[in-house]
Amino acid sequence: MRILVATDFSPRSQRAVRRAGILAAQSRGTVIMMHVVDGPGCRETSQDIREAQRMTVEQVAVVPELYRVRCEPLVVRGNPSSEILNAAEDHDADLIVVGSSHRGPSRNAGRTVRNLVRSARCPVLVVRRFAASPYERVLIPVDLSDASKRALGSAGELKLVDSAHVTVLHAFEAPGKSKLSGFGVERDQIDGYVEACRSKSAEDIEALLASGGFDDRDWSRRTEEGSPPEAITRIAERIPTDLLVIGTHARTGLRKAIFGSVTEDVLSRAGPDVLVVPPPRSDLGCQPLLPPTAGRPEVGPSGPRLVLG
Repeated sequence: MRILVATDFSPRSQRAVRRAGILAAQSRGTVIMMHVVDGPGCRETSQDIREAQRMTVEQVAVVPELYRVRCEPLVVRGNPSSEILNAAEDHDADLIVVGSSHRGPSRNAGRTVRNLVRSARCPVLVVRRFAASPYERVLIPVDLSDASKRALGSAGELKLVDSAHVTVLHAFEAPGKSKLSGFGVERDQIDGYVEACRSKSAEDIEALLASGGFDDRDWSRRTEEGSPPEAITRIAERIPTDLLVIGTHARTGLRKAIFGSVTEDVLSRAGPDVLVVPPPRSDLGCQPLLPPTAGRPEVGPSGPRLVLG
């Protein structure tokens, strides 16, 4: 597995680097340690690039989780989110890892995170908590769609759930429940109706897991009455959760993720790490990430070179 991790040498990116190292060790993968220098291309920026490469190499050397992991330092100049997206394509990354403050991202960091999760063609892991060990408790909300199956599959392929207790959550609503009491329906009959809806939702979860080949996994299943945003918030607060996994639908990005605006709310508040799984590449279109004539300097282990977009 090839993991591209973005670093600006801040505490939040240090958490991301450590998580990337943990994941690479689990999968025997490679970490591409990337820093983007934002500048106009003057002499000072060239000096910044050289200094950034030195700091990137030093960060690789001092992070314990990277000691036995293959690492490739990468420094480029340009807009952070655009360059990270292009590097993920150029280096065939399987996962982008980026840090975010556990108190909610700062303005600039938040903009970069939003751009990445909306536009990346590979999964994006937003790291918000201190990383010291593999994930132990993972919550995967599902809406019974292909996006949910992709989220389940990506969590397994990326080795995020190998040693974790996984809870698959499906929220359901009982249509017309609020009107039944007004029609004189007894409380026990209403409760029986809700339980019938719950049973149907449990069957739907099993069908989803079976269709994706996940029915043999030792994963917990939960059905919660209420809207998806309410259910996710309630369960994430009720049970310890290290990672939340969410799949997005085609052409909709983060704003139209499986549970709508709740996904952005999750990333704007304190909480667990979040893995955002995009739709297949064929559903994203084929627009280039950079204009065909654009060029950018790239500095790798062997020195600077010009990469044409």
